[in-house]
Amino acid sequence: MTTLHVPLDDRSYDVHIASLSADQVADAIAGAAGNPSGVAVFVDEHVARVSPRVAPLVAALAARLPRVEQFLLPRGESAKNLASVERSCEWLAGHGYDRGSMLVGVGGGASTDHTGFVASIYLRGVAFALCPTTLLATVDASVGGKTGVDIPAGKNLVGAFYQPRAVVADLGFFATLPEREIAAGMAEVVKAGLIADAELFAALEAAGSSTFAPDALASAIASAVKVKIDVVSKDERESGRRAILNFGHTVGHAIESASGYELLHGEAVALGMVAALAFGEARGVTAPGLRARSEALLARLSLPVDVRARLTPQVLERIEVDKKRRSDAVRFVFVPRPGEAILQDITLKDAKQQIMAAL
Repeated sequence: MTTLHVPLDDRSYDVHIASLSADQVADAIAGAAGNPSGVAVFVDEHVARVSPRVAPLVAALAARLPRVEQFLLPRGESAKNLASVERSCEWLAGHGYDRGSMLVGVGGGASTDHTGFVASIYLRGVAFALCPTTLLATVDASVGGKTGVDIPAGKNLVGAFYQPRAVVADLGFFATLPEREIAAGMAEVVKAGLIADAELFAALEAAGSSTFAPDALASAIASAVKVKIDVVSKDERESGRRAILNFGHTVGHAIESASGYELLHGEAVALGMVAALAFGEARGVTAPGLRARSEALLARLSLPVDVRARLTPQVLERIEVDKKRRSDAVRFVFVPRPGEAILQDITLKDAKQQIMAAL
């Protein structure tokens, strides 16, 4: 088992990554839980239905912790809205969970975002831990303390920075993931290589689709999580460098929301990275050829790269509600070369015009 520490003073915690038994997952969560008065396990309803790992996990938690009850969340992005958050809070209140309680989120990124946000606001804050069940959630959503939900105006516009007590990634959950979900998660792994780990990017280029072999995948996941931990530990609340983790997300979120969330988050980020690399090349910031290399890698990983066909002026209007916007500018992440990222504030007008021209 790979264990990575997130050093954040009194908010520090560990991220455990391996194919684990239910007892091992429960031991890790119970070890970080302290002495909770009760435990509510929030589980994505689809994961509960298709994965044989959920019931043993809930039983193992119940054998170690007090008053363990399961609550099913709507599948995927359907859990990322304020109405769903209200239902969860009503359920917690109706079942008598108090300020000493703990939540455990089991599911993909939408479920972990939902669980963390509910934990941050229920009774003004209760403890929580996460068991991500998708590649995307393992390398991105579950680590770093960003929680939140979407509103009609845009993605992740309501949320909080709130750290979990533990993250336990049982890679055995991936066995029931569709290939499309695995591919979507790889977009965030590629992002980690581009922004901060040139060796990881080179390894992904060399491996291509063989990255999906279990040992290679586990190694790539650990490398990507290390990148995120390094960034988050230096800038927990995104006052500066943490913004590099948004590489590909400004345009990606616009495309994702415009699709009505029919695109998976990782697919949208892949498209956003292609746009950002093209924009960077056009501005003379990104090394020539990096866009082509990245497109080839993303395509080999079964991710979409046809950003020009999807990016209309109407879609680009959505960056005006991007949460990284500052007045009439948006903080854009550029990658000059693999392993390096820089931030530049670009006016909204220039960004919209120049991105379209670059493509």
